[in-house]
Amino acid sequence: MAYFSNNDIEDYPFCGEFYTTTIDTTKQLDEQTETEVLKLRTKCDITEASHARVNGFIKAMYSVFVPFCPNCESITINRGDLFRAWMYGLLVKGKVEGVFPSTLGGFVCYVQADEIANQQN
Repeated sequence: MAYFSNNDIEDYPFCGEFYTTTIDTTKQLDEQTETEVLKLRTKCDITEASHARVNGFIKAMYSVFVPFCPNCESITINRGDLFRAWMYGLLVKGKVEGVFPSTLGGFVCYVQADEIANQQN
């Protein structure tokens, strides 16, 4: 029988990144490339909120819990931003569908996964 201690559990065991992408339209067309703009790199917790089978594929929605101080910070993450993090060897990557703050100190984002990979690059 295996035992574990509640002291071994981390509140925010993963490191996630919220970002957007942009294209510099001031450059010539053949020089324009999509670049990432990092909005927030933070500790987080990730859990599967739901999943469904659609046309033979499994679509997953994840809840991403992020710490923040409601008295000294504002949330800079918006619907439509992108998210990625490694969770136990799986890449969870997708679009933020909603952001919901809590008075307990933190906020949750719901991320519609568009890519799940079993190996790190």
